[in-house]
Amino acid sequence: MKDNLSILNRERVNLYIFKGDASLYRSVKSGIAPLIEAVEKLGTAELSGSTVVDKVVGKAAALIISYFQARGVYTHLISRSATKVLDKNRIAFYFERLTDEIKSRNGLGICPFESAVKEIDEPKVGYEKLRKLLREKMVSRLKG
Repeated sequence: MKDNLSILNRERVNLYIFKGDASLYRSVKSGIAPLIEAVEKLGTAELSGSTVVDKVVGKAAALIISYFQARGVYTHLISRSATKVLDKNRIAFYFERLTDEIKSRNGLGICPFESAVKEIDEPKVGYEKLRKLLREKMVSRLKG
């Protein structure tokens, strides 16, 4: 497990997705944006059966990972709700720390993406809602 998590430091990234010996996607960005970008760039067929190494995996990330049917997930920090999603979708996961919830970036409350999918259990529905929410946030940043 430590070997896979060390990829993040070695590659200087926050997200690393691979299949076998092939690197499929990597990103220095944090949050769920890189996972959504990976789906949009590569598609679910290419990502299916991959291994995801991510610093933090909450329910939002777990729904996206389940949507493209990864084989496994390695993370430093995972939420209880993410473990339930991954278990339900038969995706193996390995973590260093378990938490009740993923906090927002400023540490004041729950992450807005986690809140958005609190009542969603279907990966495709979760992915679509998160993709829409991410786009809305990007547009509002451009306007503001």
